[in-house]
Amino acid sequence: MLKFKGRLETVFTLLAPLSHIGKSHGPDSYLDTQDILDPDGKPVEVFVYHGNAWRGALRDAGAKYLLDILGAGSSLRIPLQLFYLLFSGGSIGGDQSIDIEQAKRIREGLPLLSVFGGGVGNQLLPGKISVGDAYPLSREVQHLLPESLRNERAVSWRQMTTERSHSRKDDAKDNNLSTYLQTDEDVRLLEAEQSGGQLGLLDDPKPKTKAKSKSEKEDKPQQMRYTMECLSAGSRLWQQTSVQALTELEMGALVSAIHEWASAPYIGGQTRIGFGLCAADITWKPFGGEEEVFVKVHPSCLELGETAKQSKAMYDDFLSQYTAYLNDNQEGLVGLLAAAKG
Repeated sequence: MLKFKGRLETVFTLLAPLSHIGKSHGPDSYLDTQDILDPDGKPVEVFVYHGNAWRGALRDAGAKYLLDILGAGSSLRIPLQLFYLLFSGGSIGGDQSIDIEQAKRIREGLPLLSVFGGGVGNQLLPGKISVGDAYPLSREVQHLLPESLRNERAVSWRQMTTERSHSRKDDAKDNNLSTYLQTDEDVRLLEAEQSGGQLGLLDDPKPKTKAKSKSEKEDKPQQMRYTMECLSAGSRLWQQTSVQALTELEMGALVSAIHEWASAPYIGGQTRIGFGLCAADITWKPFGGEEEVFVKVHPSCLELGETAKQSKAMYDDFLSQYTAYLNDNQEGLVGLLAAAKG
């Protein structure tokens, strides 16, 4: 059986600012950093986009792709425990055990889980990829980059950052919207209705605490201004993922995750305001073989290399056959893991 061993190297090109928060002080937040050692062995601070964040984005995308295909155009609803297993890696309960035969069945039945790993019942299923951090192509990390990406004129990562300030207005003070806001008179009428009285004509024998009107309340300020440090659009980051003996089905499952992520290629936080949009050039470097284009991602297009294309085609065929099986056995996906839960 064909086994894939090697590295996937990704170069992200930011098409929008990247937010990846480390520390916050009041309304201000700052990029996450860590210390690395420079060529002279001295510690140097540098920004990193965490490999765990990229791994989580791919796991979510892969699980969504899987369930969308198995759902055959409709939402496939699964139990909460299985949901957490696919999207978060699940958890283990009780004494950890090792059941090689069951682990083999799970890997064969759910290649995506085999790639990313997870906790099934009381058994921990190790994943087959190791996802590293992404470093900006800055002066501080030149000695860590592949030769092809090194640049003697590279600037410091601090010159790649910018600050973005945002404000949130108090819509209650907007005359065009305030007509939707409850008034003091509305409060009085509501209290009268709830007490059964008619606007004070009938006395309530048990006086209730009077609701505070808007003018009597100490309103919490809704208007604020906040600032985020972010990596500037146009910056590039390098990341590598080690691949440990993936089968072709498992490689296809990994490609499916990248394929799904490519439909909305964002990394980092604040995606609700467009942050983190990026392009990605992913290269496959097999152990002992020639490197090749694996996947090219741009918001307007997606290109799969030959290895990625063939692996995904095999995985899609596998899912098609499994979808047909589910039509006759709707509990099939859950049943695959039943023994592990016992």
